[in-house]
Amino acid sequence: MRVDTHLHAYADAAEGLHDLTAYPIVEYGEKDDVVFAGVAGTVDDALRALADADVDYAALLGSYELPALPHPEGGARHWPVPPAHPDHVDGLVAYNRWLCDVGAAHPQLLPFVTANPAVMTSAQSGAHLAEAFGDWGGRGLKLHPIAIRTYPDDPGLIGVYEACADARAPIVFHSGPDLRGYGWSDPAAFAAVAAAHPRLMMILAHLGGASWRAVTALAEAQRGIFFDLSEIVMWIGATKGPTAEQVVGLIREIGVERITMGSDFPWYSPGATADVVEGLPGLGRGERDAILGDNAARILRLV
Repeated sequence: MRVDTHLHAYADAAEGLHDLTAYPIVEYGEKDDVVFAGVAGTVDDALRALADADVDYAALLGSYELPALPHPEGGARHWPVPPAHPDHVDGLVAYNRWLCDVGAAHPQLLPFVTANPAVMTSAQSGAHLAEAFGDWGGRGLKLHPIAIRTYPDDPGLIGVYEACADARAPIVFHSGPDLRGYGWSDPAAFAAVAAAHPRLMMILAHLGGASWRAVTALAEAQRGIFFDLSEIVMWIGATKGPTAEQVVGLIREIGVERITMGSDFPWYSPGATADVVEGLPGLGRGERDAILGDNAARILRLV
């Protein structure tokens, strides 16, 4: 079985093209031969990409971001209570409903809904997610701390973590540095959440991104955290990226059983990402199969 644990799709091409241009990839430095997917990222684009790569399932990841990406007032570390932007509740709920409807129509797309503590209280988020996991078919959750402008230990996310733990729904977190150095998604920022919520299944995306050197300390301290290889393997050899040998070294230190394959489509394609994983030096057939799908199948209860 092949499983992509990190895929995005959009309701229309314009929305996808906006995100592709609004989030340029700069953290890995320079590399001339990065292979991008070259599509807008509609649902149909995603389905074709999975079929072309012989990928059986993909986690369809959501992210609900506020216009202009506001920060908490006064430089606060976390969003206040009550939430600063409650007028977006209906939009957030509708977006999660859309993700689940897409998953219902296309069973190979596993809907990972999202949350935002600037929009809902901890209790509201918990109740909403319990419904999404229980009645709508939600299979997991995605959080992008940089995009929602808060740290993973925001108290407004406690209800989110409790709902995910109760539903055995994994959370995919964006991980990596932000341009201004706030550290919202630095690997170390997730240690407190993992310690406080031991039932939570956490997958840190991008193997830490350009903060890849910091993931082994976190992985050793919190043995329950998983990591995906999305994006970072496409930047192997970049000026701030790892070499292929360093990626394999990280996989060995963390443990192959804790690594999954993700594409970060539509930035990159599942097929091209799987090809890079297949070519990583020194991995055996069983290890490659574990990364390409067997580990994710276990996490997502697909087998």
